[in-house]
This record gives sequence, C-alpha cells and structure tokens, in this order.
Amino acid sequence: MKIIAIDASRRYGRIARSVEAAASAAESTGAMVERVRLCDLDIRTCTNCHLCYATGVCKIEDDLPQLAFRISEANAIIFGIPLRSIRANETTRAVLDRLAGYFSDAGQMHLPGLGQKDVPCSPAARRIKRAIVITACRTPEPFASFFGHSVGPIKSLRAALDQSGIRTVGSLTLTRGWQSQQNPELEHGQACSLGRILAGKI
Repeated sequence: MKIIAIDASRRYGRIARSVEAAASAAESTGAMVERVRLCDLDIRTCTNCHLCYATGVCKIEDDLPQLAFRISEANAIIFGIPLRSIRANETTRAVLDRLAGYFSDAGQMHLPGLGQKDVPCSPAARRIKRAIVITACRTPEPFASFFGHSVGPIKSLRAALDQSGIRTVGSLTLTRGWQSQQNPELEHGQACSLGRILAGKI
C-alpha cells in the first residue's frame, strides 16, 4: 500500500507531530509513505472559472497538478489540516477546492502537460482511496464540542474530500481541556492508531 501524508501546517507543532506519528505507524505495518508539506509548494487559490469541470484541466500553473497526480498514485492519504476560525487555512482550502476538478465523471484523471499514455490507465474512481484527517482546535473542551468547533470542520472536510472520490475513514481533532494541559502521549497514541487503521492492519 502507498500512502501520501500531506501536512498543511506551517510549523512543527501538534498537527505535524500527529501526522508524522500516523505516517510512521503506517510504515511499521509495511506501507510506503510519501511525506509532503504544503508550505513548500506553490498552491494558488481557485478563480472559479470552472474550466476544470469542463475539461479536467486547471488553467492555473502551480504545483497542484503534480500534487494531484501524486495523490492519484496513492492508495490512501493522511491529511494534517490546521484550522483558522473553525475553517481550514487558505492553502488547504485551495487544494480542496481545486482537487475535485482534476477528476472527470468517469474517474479518469487529466493533468496539464500529460498525454493519454502518461495518465494512470485505470480510472482513479476504481481505485478506492481512503483518508484520515487530523486537525487542531484552539477552543478548549467542552466548548469545542458544544459549539461544534471540533466536529463541524471535520464534516466539511469529509464532504470536500468526498467530492474528489476520497473516503474519510477516521479523524482526530486535537483539543485540550479548559484548564488542563495538552497530552502528547495520548495524541501520539491516537494518531498511531489512525495510521494503522488507514494501512488496513486493524
């Protein structure tokens, strides 16, 4: 199994550590994991021209086509997504907004600069992709759950991934209690469990 771990955070914090824990746990089961940090890529915001829905090709020339191709080659994805005011950050939203446009209704992928022989011969839709989503919420518990700050964004991210044919099989929202400190060991264990689940070993 090939997994791509995408970390959308800009610093090595809780999300990055949890993504790495999940990736390492998946590797321990025999999966091959490719790591990607979105802050190292040039990803631009969707212009809503809808060209991708008509042709399967995005007119924006940046690093997203290559990232989409790498996702199409993977069996599963680990997403580490920071939240800003209960929404994904701008780079992540750009990826999610534009990713669905790279897949036609038949599931075949189309990328700028690639001929038919360069495109994966089996439709992407036939190769079921699973994903886990790891986010962090600044709102402390129990307010995060009560006001939907820890659940609402996950539902939105699941829906966005579903549009690209990616099924979310697990999620982890990193929160903390009203007066309690973070629990790195607990978070590490939860992330490792998700990584093993994604690799299909549990």
